Amino acid sequence: MPMMACFILLALSADAPVDSSRPNVSTLKGQVVELTKVLNEQGRKFDEAPIATQVVLKAQDQTLTPLLSDDASRALFQDERLRDRPAELKVRRLPKLPYVQVLSFKVEFNGMLRTPEYYCEICSISVRYPQICPCCQGSMDLRMQPKDD
Repeated sequence: MPMMACFILLALSADAPVDSSRPNVSTLKGQVVELTKVLNEQGRKFDEAPIATQVVLKAQDQTLTPLLSDDASRALFQDERLRDRPAELKVRRLPKLPYVQVLSFKVEFNGMLRTPEYYCEICSISVRYPQICPCCQGSMDLRMQPKDD
């Protein structure tokens, strides 16, 4: 009898709906650009102030995907050197939101996709976005990780 119950549960679970509220992870390619720049290029009229710092991923087909700003994506918002170049973003699509959450990203550097980091030569500390060194309070330099992650 317990074996029959297992078969019934298995059969019922096959028709169970997929949980669409779960985040979907994918890899997107394009260029990270300022939203205002793209809208200006398109000749659109808009209020610039509310979106002045918003960056988007512009795909090859010109589709714009807005990025949430957090620890993983903050460098794309703060450091213009990482924008307007080919990029590959590992993102989480969030249910019922047009924005994606960046999990990690690489940008083209010398013809190859590399992961940017901000590095303190004195303390040998690496962080994901521009800031002063949390140890010595000195400056941190942008560099591209030489290895794939």
